[in-house]
This record gives sequence, C-alpha cells and structure tokens, in this order.
Amino acid sequence: MLIDVSANPTTLITATVAVFLGGALGGLARWALSQIPADRVGTFAANMAGATILGFVAGAPEVWQLAAGVGFAGALSTWSTLAKEIGELIKTKNYGEAARYVAWTAALGIVSAYFGLMWGARGFA
Repeated sequence: MLIDVSANPTTLITATVAVFLGGALGGLARWALSQIPADRVGTFAANMAGATILGFVAGAPEVWQLAAGVGFAGALSTWSTLAKEIGELIKTKNYGEAARYVAWTAALGIVSAYFGLMWGARGFA
C-alpha cells in the first residue's frame, strides 16, 4: 500500500487522522489485554488479533488499511513485549517454554493472518 499524498493535502490529513484514531483504539485494546493476569496470554492474544486484522484489511479500501491495519493492529500487536517475555524465559533457563512460545506465536500468527485474509476477501470482494 502506497498512498501518494503529495498531490492532495486532504489525503494526507485523512491518512493521518485514520492512523491516529486506529492507533488510539488499538492502544486502548492493548492496555486492556495487558490486564490479563496469566503470563503471556495478553501478548499472545494481542499479536493473534493483530495478525487477523492485518489479513482482514489487506483487500480493504486504503483508509481502512490505514485505520485498522497501520493504526489499530499496529498499536495492538507488540513485538517488544514478545521479545521481553521470550528473554525472561531464556534468562530463567526455560528454553523449552521459550521455543514453544516462539513456535506457537509464529505458526498461529500465520494461520490468523490467513483466516483474516479469507474473511476479508468475503467482505471486500
């Protein structure tokens, strides 16, 4: 997705507002998921939801790609917290659990994106 904003300032404003609003809502959703007391559940849920949303909006109009994909899913998903949690598992020598967490996150993230893509294709075709 590449939006040419040089020709029309309104396009730049629309794109900026879409990302801002999506990011604000995604940040709130990420915060809510971080309140789940179980270890790593909130991070895993946020990343799976983010992958699903990105797949879903892949075929959507550009403003939806910006608002839901770049803004909401970008603020919702979290590579930094995932890295921190994996680092903590490695630091405490929980290598097997760290490997499983990485594998499940990667595998189910791909599956989530695929299902989002299929779901989005039905809604935006």
